[in-house]
Amino acid sequence: MANKILLNIAGEGEVPGVLNQQPPFALLPGWVSTTIRNPQKTISELVTEGHDFLICPNERLSLADESVDVVYTNNVRIDGRTFKGPTPQSSEIKRILKPGGIWIHDGRVRWRKP
Repeated sequence: MANKILLNIAGEGEVPGVLNQQPPFALLPGWVSTTIRNPQKTISELVTEGHDFLICPNERLSLADESVDVVYTNNVRIDGRTFKGPTPQSSEIKRILKPGGIWIHDGRVRWRKP
């Protein structure tokens, strides 16, 4: 049985044991995590602690179509824009989810792919 692919997209709260996506600006000097679990830590510090990251734009996730089993989004606006660029896009989440895959937003199932 193949391993499930779990992805946490942008937002607040890196999830242990899950691939955590952040946009490229997360690599810029001065970016730090702002969560209670990982306050004021850089990507390098979080990687040292064992978190895995995928760095790619929110509007085009560098994952194949239908390749992810579960997507998490925590405390992040969907289909929006900030001064740093687009927030995670629902179309991308739906594109990367496998059939039967689920999108969990702020702890609740937001969408299940048919």
